[in-house]
Amino acid sequence: MIKGIDKIEAELLKQQETKDSVMDLSRGIIRQAGKAITKIHARDLPGAWKLIAELKAEVKKLKGIEKGFEYNSMQAHQEYVEACALHVMINESRIPSREELNTDGMAYLLGLLDSVGELKRYSTDCLRKEDREKAEKCYDMMLEIYDSTVPMRFANSLVPDFRKKQDVARTQIERLSGELLFFRSQKK
Repeated sequence: MIKGIDKIEAELLKQQETKDSVMDLSRGIIRQAGKAITKIHARDLPGAWKLIAELKAEVKKLKGIEKGFEYNSMQAHQEYVEACALHVMINESRIPSREELNTDGMAYLLGLLDSVGELKRYSTDCLRKEDREKAEKCYDMMLEIYDSTVPMRFANSLVPDFRKKQDVARTQIERLSGELLFFRSQKK
């Protein structure tokens, strides 16, 4: 046997264990963020807040072990940003800062762009319940997110799916704009 090969195997096994832990935690965060978003849409904001508090603790734990495996945990960070940002935007009608969410720039941008679709969904429900004011506030935040990111151009290899998420956000904004115009015309 080659001298030292067992040491290499031990190192790689340790890396594999870390990667497995990162993947397990990431999957849990993604599920938890989805549950929080579902509670937000169900208007269970205290329940969503409880899940988001748990999410913050899980993300902190993930940050403690993910070094070297950030690629594997990026989706979890994006989903965390999406859920937390949506909660703040619905409750406080403002877009939280990156520092407030304690996340990196890429996860922040991608998570915010994903939240545009959730804001659109929430706005459509507001219109259905004839709450035009809340729908308009959501529309304004959607537009602010899009307008803030539209001048940015990055290679897909640097920020995966950034351009695609911008395009989806633009489509969501255009659709909501049409819905708001239709709603206004029906109320006259």
